[in-house]
Amino acid sequence: MRIEPIPLSPDFAPGQRVRPRVISSSSLYAVFVCWTLFAVFVYSKFSQLGDAQSYLLGAYDEEGQLRTVMITWIATTVIRVAHSELLSHLAFSMFAATGVAYLARQAHVRGKYRWPLLAIVLLPNFGVWASVIGRESLFVGLLGLFMGATIGYQARGGLLKLLLAIVCVAGMTLIRSPFGFAMGLFLLMFLLYVRGPRMHLSVGVQAIGYAAVAMLVLAVAWPKLDDYIANEVLPKARSYFTIGSATTRMWVHLGTTETFLKSLWWTLPLSLVGPTPAEVMARPVMLPFLASGLVIVGLLVHGIATAFRAPAGRARKLLVLGWLPAMLIILVAYVPFGIYNPGSGIRYASCFLLFLIYPSMLLSSLTAADDIPVRYLRQGLAATR
Repeated sequence: MRIEPIPLSPDFAPGQRVRPRVISSSSLYAVFVCWTLFAVFVYSKFSQLGDAQSYLLGAYDEEGQLRTVMITWIATTVIRVAHSELLSHLAFSMFAATGVAYLARQAHVRGKYRWPLLAIVLLPNFGVWASVIGRESLFVGLLGLFMGATIGYQARGGLLKLLLAIVCVAGMTLIRSPFGFAMGLFLLMFLLYVRGPRMHLSVGVQAIGYAAVAMLVLAVAWPKLDDYIANEVLPKARSYFTIGSATTRMWVHLGTTETFLKSLWWTLPLSLVGPTPAEVMARPVMLPFLASGLVIVGLLVHGIATAFRAPAGRARKLLVLGWLPAMLIILVAYVPFGIYNPGSGIRYASCFLLFLIYPSMLLSSLTAADDIPVRYLRQGLAATR
């Protein structure tokens, strides 16, 4: 049976390649500007913008922590130069946008790989805190630069990209130590698979080996780790986020490391989702954040599935044995600060949300040169049997 050919489009040439739609840097900057305006003129009317005002006023000048003093100095310097609170917020927002734009450019984000990135940057959970003065916008900028540097390095090499990744890990560790530590671990695994010796072992075999090493290290370090979690992390998290409000979970009490670890089966998903329907009923302004939380859980599941579906070899090993453990460390470290008060926890979570889509960004980069030539277009060629 022969099918009559459909006339070719006048713009079609044999061998032509499809150019999938991309996310431009200008559109990403525009999104961050919109989030800044929304946060300053709308969101701030219903809730506080974290510590932004305190940073602007230099209220933390005498604070002992280096990261707080540093961010205070940056914020007060920016306000002295800009002479405007809005412009100061925009300065932090543009730094975060630069990191995300650099990631999109290095990953050649286009086609189906646009949607995970768009899902992140359009979420209120991410956009509000990534676009105002604070640790979160600085962390997001550094994380975007880090992700872009590693993705660009695996594709094209370049010592400057590697140095940029190392500097970003140092900055992230200073701002949010547990998250920065996870990024450092990921960077080590990244270098092992990108520049290290070839290991002709399956993902499963290597996972068993790494798990054995991790258990050994954990057994040696457990006394100190247990003391740190039980006597520093958990009390600090409870003291930070149990200020009375309609969404404060006063009934949650994680007093010991054992209690904390045994509760992860419900505290981890609840922390990621954020406010429950009952909490939204008590405070309706949280409704967009509940919807965002469900999207975040979906993106995490999508990221894990993408990691296991990655091409066999280096890419799959990097994602399953590098990205996935780092993501697990981040999520476990986040739970104590996300379970007590979803409103405050959302701010902490905004730091690492971009890392959820690393698998999609990596695959986007790997397939950038594999666009399939156009053989059959609906308005072009016809098939024959």
